[in-house]
Amino acid sequence: MSDNIIKDYLTGKQIDTTHKPEEVIRQNYLKVLHQEYGYPIENMATEVHIKSGISEVTDVVTGTPKRADIVIYKDAKKNYDDIYIIVECKQPKNEVGEVQVKSYGNCTTASIVVWTNGENIKYWERTKPTKYGYKPKLYLPRYGEYYGQKKILKTELKPATDLQLKFKKIHNNIYANTQSSDKTRVFNQMLYLIFIKMYDEKTFDDECKFYISDLEEEEILKNGESASFRKRLFDMFEEVKRSALFSDVFSGKEEIELLEEQVAYVVSELEYLSLLYTDVKGEAFQAFINNYFRGDAGQYFTPDPIKNMMVNIIKPAPTKDTVYDPACGSGGFLVSTINWFRNCIKHRLGYVDSNGTVKEDSELTRVEKMLVASQIKDLAGKNILGTDFDNNLTKIAKMYMIMVDDGHSGIFTENSLINLSELQAKTGRIKEECCNVILTNPPFGSKGKISRKDILENYDLGYRWKKEQDTGIYKITDKIEKNMLGGKKKGDGQIPDVLFIERCFHLLKPGGRMGIVLPDGDLSNQTLEYVRQWMIERMLVVGVISLPAHTFIPFGAGPKSSVLICIKPSNGIVPEEYPVFFGKLQKIGYDVRGKVQYKRNEKGDLIDKNGDIIDETNEIEIQKNAVVDSDIPELLEAWDEFYFKNKSILW
Repeated sequence: MSDNIIKDYLTGKQIDTTHKPEEVIRQNYLKVLHQEYGYPIENMATEVHIKSGISEVTDVVTGTPKRADIVIYKDAKKNYDDIYIIVECKQPKNEVGEVQVKSYGNCTTASIVVWTNGENIKYWERTKPTKYGYKPKLYLPRYGEYYGQKKILKTELKPATDLQLKFKKIHNNIYANTQSSDKTRVFNQMLYLIFIKMYDEKTFDDECKFYISDLEEEEILKNGESASFRKRLFDMFEEVKRSALFSDVFSGKEEIELLEEQVAYVVSELEYLSLLYTDVKGEAFQAFINNYFRGDAGQYFTPDPIKNMMVNIIKPAPTKDTVYDPACGSGGFLVSTINWFRNCIKHRLGYVDSNGTVKEDSELTRVEKMLVASQIKDLAGKNILGTDFDNNLTKIAKMYMIMVDDGHSGIFTENSLINLSELQAKTGRIKEECCNVILTNPPFGSKGKISRKDILENYDLGYRWKKEQDTGIYKITDKIEKNMLGGKKKGDGQIPDVLFIERCFHLLKPGGRMGIVLPDGDLSNQTLEYVRQWMIERMLVVGVISLPAHTFIPFGAGPKSSVLICIKPSNGIVPEEYPVFFGKLQKIGYDVRGKVQYKRNEKGDLIDKNGDIIDETNEIEIQKNAVVDSDIPELLEAWDEFYFKNKSILW
């Protein structure tokens, strides 16, 4: 099926969206209206002719009949005299159409008109008895509710249909209205409001406090402020900052700096949704993070297939292993570990289907979800550790982990490469031999070389090494790398990934194992031969997995890299011979643009896991049965075979 062919949400028929970008907006909003707001499909219609009396309204220039993009009727009979809502959809970036949708409302019985271009949305209530009067609103009532009747119970909150798009819309609105060039400041303001939303969901009140009443909305739209709205929302933020749940996330000095109208907009976008019970909240949050925080060398984001592959290889034990990422960024590896723990817990509790496959969260009851979440929180609080020098990223990492049931108390804002005794004094938990498992993708490349003498002098690999001519073996010298003392010479210092290799070794307990992403230069460059010698003298490098060249390109970086699986010998002795697993991935489920790739047969038909052809016009069937085209499952099978064959040597 062409990228331009999509499925009509109401009829299931194919639609060619070539030269029709507004059609994508319409289909997405139909899904939102049905799944989030509860409007029945049988009450909705598209391309409805607008009439004036008994005559169709036509364009004065072209003479073509005018049609409403989406119409919601009061009931399934779909009588023209019972139109309730009219929606006008425009292509992205198109800001016109307000007059058009209001004119449609004037010709009908519509009580509400809506305009959207996908990223922005506006609502108006039609005033009575004035025919041409419209009052701006900040939200759309759910099915069966009307303006002036808002009461939001937590049991009625719905999962978001596209949380990533929702986050993007909120961010764009804040960014546009603050006129700030500081993207971190804008991002943090959004985070504060999401924290309030999640805090409200976690409290035991039956009714939500994270909402805006119709009276408060009218006050804000008229005067720019509402005393009751401000007090409720801003008081909740003070509670959030004082809450034991978030005590190590906030300093207490944070402030909501947005205008009340902006806060009201964000609240109106999220008030009917449940962030806690949206299954893909973690994935949506990580994808959203990646759009705004991209490191020069993949520092902030490791693709999910690679993170999950590494976790599946290392197989951390929930009750036995302490898992640490010394360059955690936004927390991706740690969240992947928590999700691994989640599946282990579901297995133990018997939350599996008839085939023994772990059930998705959406298949669990609310009580079952809460039980899993409580056990995750306990395990993650004890067994998850992470550090990063960027305070903005660690704050995001903590937020990310809270969204997937917690473990944020083990995240620290520190430079993992400083003296270990100093690191221990600052964190209390990060010290020599503090963990059984390390999963990490450290920053790498010459652009960010470490030149501080007080750091370099703590590492063997912070010094220069010299190759002996007679033996071919490298020996450490007494000179800091490149004779580096002040960092003034171009090229002086050590690349960070090399120092992280040594730091990880010392952080691991004897018998501990590590999965680390490294640039291929560390494995092949002649100038770094001494680094490889240092590694193989101290660790068992039991796995080397070459990643495709495009692995990091869609996520803001493009270095050719590999994954190393290493073990710190329990007795300190590296055997002369031991088995090594070599793997080479060619397909990882997405292309150079980051677009998901599915398996197809020789004729190009989309197929399921049994090789049967999938109807490409059926979006639900694709989501349910299509198989991502990746070598990773086969590689993991080969690894498991290797592991069980050599278990006595591995772990």
